[in-house]
Amino acid sequence: MRNGFKVFDADAHVVYPRGFWTPYLDKKFQHRVETQDPPGITHYNPVKVDGRYTQHPTTLYGQFQKNIDWTHEDMVETYGEIAVKGFTGDRVARALAVEGIDLAIIYGPEYDMWYDGIDPEMQAALCRAYNRWGQEMRETSGGRVLTSGPIPLGDVGRAVEEIQYAYEELGIRAFWTRPNFMNRRNLGDRYYDPIYELLQELDVAFATHEFMGLNANTEGVDRFNTFTEWHTVVHQHEAMNAMLSMIVQGVFERFPKLRCAYMEAGCGWVPSWLHRIDEQLEMAGAKEFPELTMTATDYWKRNCWTSTECEEKYVTDVIRWLGDGRIVYESDFPHPDSKYPHSTQTFLNLVPDQLSDDSKRKILWDNAIDLYQLPEEYIPSELHEVSESAPGLRAEEGASPAAPA
Repeated sequence: MRNGFKVFDADAHVVYPRGFWTPYLDKKFQHRVETQDPPGITHYNPVKVDGRYTQHPTTLYGQFQKNIDWTHEDMVETYGEIAVKGFTGDRVARALAVEGIDLAIIYGPEYDMWYDGIDPEMQAALCRAYNRWGQEMRETSGGRVLTSGPIPLGDVGRAVEEIQYAYEELGIRAFWTRPNFMNRRNLGDRYYDPIYELLQELDVAFATHEFMGLNANTEGVDRFNTFTEWHTVVHQHEAMNAMLSMIVQGVFERFPKLRCAYMEAGCGWVPSWLHRIDEQLEMAGAKEFPELTMTATDYWKRNCWTSTECEEKYVTDVIRWLGDGRIVYESDFPHPDSKYPHSTQTFLNLVPDQLSDDSKRKILWDNAIDLYQLPEEYIPSELHEVSESAPGLRAEEGASPAAPA
């Protein structure tokens, strides 16, 4: 808690160590994953799967980490021991406690199970390995840090199997995938209906989340080769495409109880985008999508959530046009655009003349509770207040947990 506000971080991350996959991946697949720096470059987690880099050459060779002051030395300066000893559950919980965060959902992995042309069997194996790590993260964090389980879209049968395994055997209670045009399919494609049907049946949240730098066809990759340009477009445009496809292709018509969030794309664009979709449906929807019974805006209000970053003042525009019940808070810890350790306080200080305390309470806690609908035992029973003076505290200095894309 911070300043009396409970805080649910709906979208957080970790920095994955080299060799991350080995302890969790089935032995038969371990030899197919390796970490290898490009010649002459030390890079963040340069993984090869079946001999192919999972990150795009633009990020591998573009030296983006130096351009945005996000080298290993920069991470150590910001995060202290956690950047040196590793993002284990107990350390992540302590680090997030500095922000006043009571509960967090981790989204990952960024690249390794998503690159263009990945073997579907290998993708499913990486998914299962990640969810094993997620179970460990939940346990070692004292239940303060949960994970959203990745969905291997390459084979819908394997995807269904992995969701069921993660839910039944590992206790995963939220799922996600990238919003990209994978295998020449948008997320509204009926090929994915068995996935949505199962998620609705299990009554768990689904989300999309983009990470810049995938070795695949993502927004901006064929037009830009700087961090500034690519990072500006890729998150928001991919979320917009996913939302458009899922709405007009009838995902929420066929699965009216599916809960879907579009993470790490900001939120100020949402009202205008929904208006834009509705305008096109007014012109051609009756002939092109006759099965739709609601407007895009109404589907969104019933089925969808979006996340806001701590300094996005345009969250007030979303509230003005769509209300304050479908916005969740993200710290983006520990990525370079996070404002750690000041993220929560920055949000609490945001446009106080336009953003009410009631809305802040909903965004920081209530809306994420509605989105994720976690079992009661997954919600911390004890919350700990962090004072406004605490943001200078570093993770290793004793904050209580009980806590580049």
